[in-house]
Amino acid sequence: MNSFIQIIKQLIIFFVIILTPWVVFRKKVLKKLKKKYVVIIFIFYIILSLFTQNLLPFILVFLILQWEKKRGNKEDNKLIKPLGYKKFEIVLFSFALKFITMLITAIFAIFLTNIGIQPKQQEIIDMLQNSNWVNLIFLLFVINLFAPYVEEYIFRHIFYKNLSKKYGKTIGVVVSSALFMLLHFNIVSSIATFSLGVVNCIFYEKYGYRAAVLNHFITNFTSSIVLVTLKLLDNVGIGLIF
Repeated sequence: MNSFIQIIKQLIIFFVIILTPWVVFRKKVLKKLKKKYVVIIFIFYIILSLFTQNLLPFILVFLILQWEKKRGNKEDNKLIKPLGYKKFEIVLFSFALKFITMLITAIFAIFLTNIGIQPKQQEIIDMLQNSNWVNLIFLLFVINLFAPYVEEYIFRHIFYKNLSKKYGKTIGVVVSSALFMLLHFNIVSSIATFSLGVVNCIFYEKYGYRAAVLNHFITNFTSSIVLVTLKLLDNVGIGLIF
């Protein structure tokens, strides 16, 4: 079962996180470029993406957003909509949501343990704990900047938006959030991840893409602070007090 989940996650990473930004970038930004140059760029993009986490998809999404701003496309107003005075309200809500989901995750972990299922922490946590400080800094950029930027564009602006138009908002929320959960799948954090997806669909619909990115950033950043703190404490030999 674990092997099957890992295969699904890797397929989602490749076809969703890596290829989706490329398809949009090719269609919008590179549409006038000669095919042979597009092929060369694509090959380099795929190769580099396999070794740099989601750095290359992040760059493509950034370029797509700049292209959208330059065009001022009214159809994509949620993508370029400013947060304005709602920023403080979103930040407060994001911290409250993070606190609630942490409690739910802890309770769910206890429940799983009681029924004989040993919870495993997410792969990214192992990576953070076992990385040297150079790799750790890069991973923090991946988690706190690249991931929210790229994943909210894909799961909210691409998947949720298009599924909602075709099948209705409920289907759009459920399917995009389920795919988002599968990308990060860990049985303990599944409720929290799915909830984040649902809330960010609501944020995207009400406040725009940037609100979803901000909520995602706060969720990841608070977790990163805790993990880096524990790593520092462990390095000075007092990690066991936690």
